[in-house]
Amino acid sequence: MKTNGRKSTLTVGGRDLRQVMGEQAHTEPSPSSLKGASIPDLSGPTSRQEKIIKLKEAVTLTQEYTNEIISELNATNEEVTITRDYADAIIRTVRGPLLVLNQDLRIISANEAFYSAFKVAPNDTENRLLYDLGNRQWNIPKLRILLEEILPEKNTIEDFVVEHDFKDIGQKTMLLNARTLKQGPNKTSLILLAIEDITERKQLEEQKDEFISIASHELKTPITSVKAYAQILGQRFRKINDLKSVELAEKMDLQLDKLTSLIGDLLDVTKIEAGRIQFNESNFDFNELVNETVEDIQRTTANHRIDTALQSPVTIRGDHDRLSQVIVNFITNAIKYSPQADNIIIKTYVENAKVTLAVQDYGLGLTKDDQAKVFERFYRVSGSDQNTYPGLGLGLYISSEIIKRHKGHIWVDSKKNVGSTFCFSLPIATPEVTAKPKIVT
Repeated sequence: MKTNGRKSTLTVGGRDLRQVMGEQAHTEPSPSSLKGASIPDLSGPTSRQEKIIKLKEAVTLTQEYTNEIISELNATNEEVTITRDYADAIIRTVRGPLLVLNQDLRIISANEAFYSAFKVAPNDTENRLLYDLGNRQWNIPKLRILLEEILPEKNTIEDFVVEHDFKDIGQKTMLLNARTLKQGPNKTSLILLAIEDITERKQLEEQKDEFISIASHELKTPITSVKAYAQILGQRFRKINDLKSVELAEKMDLQLDKLTSLIGDLLDVTKIEAGRIQFNESNFDFNELVNETVEDIQRTTANHRIDTALQSPVTIRGDHDRLSQVIVNFITNAIKYSPQADNIIIKTYVENAKVTLAVQDYGLGLTKDDQAKVFERFYRVSGSDQNTYPGLGLGLYISSEIIKRHKGHIWVDSKKNVGSTFCFSLPIATPEVTAKPKIVT
């Protein structure tokens, strides 16, 4: 139907229905248009028969057009049904619990994995508000924060951890992933909420961390004793001028130091994971810390020269020994991963009330993938050189956690086969801050 003002034209199959019926426009002719015109007799039987024939033609065309519309609607409905069945099949076959929510957080559908994991029935789940499930057991504050505050802003949430004690199934640790989708011409919001039960995984990690902590403590005592015996042997060999044996005793002592360092890393990791790492904070000059650390490490290496370019002194607040541990890790890594180079550059600079330290080497460098993961726990750079540089992959992880707990930032800039620059920045201490030891959790 095409409309123009108050007049309308009905078209069928691209033809004007009034033309098909042999009608003129439904407007009164003007007197001037009738002068000298012969007006046909429409009351005769022949004209009436022609009108009936043309009317039948119009009805036939209308029916054909209607059939075409119905056919197209059936095809569209079939496509919608196929799409819906396809989506439902995906939801049902996902192994983990999955919910589909509308924008009001009412459950549109859930898969079998959800019903099985949380011991609920479809009749008690669908069309209900998520928070009302299981006698309001799903009214979880962290879940509300996820769905009502974070998701509307970001549209996608990954690996959001929620812990809750359910009445029927007990304590659960859940990993939630959510995504907002827009559906239909009105762009109606749907929320896909995937739930992964990581309760057992977390318990295993806690048991593993506890085992590492106990084993590390138990190993420290015998290693300390062996180290003492090695030093005594070295002194006795030196008295009898057995230089070869002295050299062996010193190498044994050096390996024991490496083992002690590995055990220390394991203990630090377990403390970090448990939130029990202790920081003894004080105000001190950052450049003095850098110079002291560089001086100590320079004595232990003959193959690399450590150059410094430090800006004017600044005072920071933090744990002196823990921050020294980070700098030691940066410099020793620079030495270890630049065997063909002979110098390392350490710089500090102040910007935006923060002091930044950068340790630059000219060594093996890192790929983009390695740069994204190098601060993760137990991550070691893979490749042909991997076996050349032993370690647990904990040093940079521990360093990153120390810097984070000092409200700082840590990062790396690197290029493969050119070198790396490891950096961290810390806030400069304000005068009103007082020195108090504290446990950071």
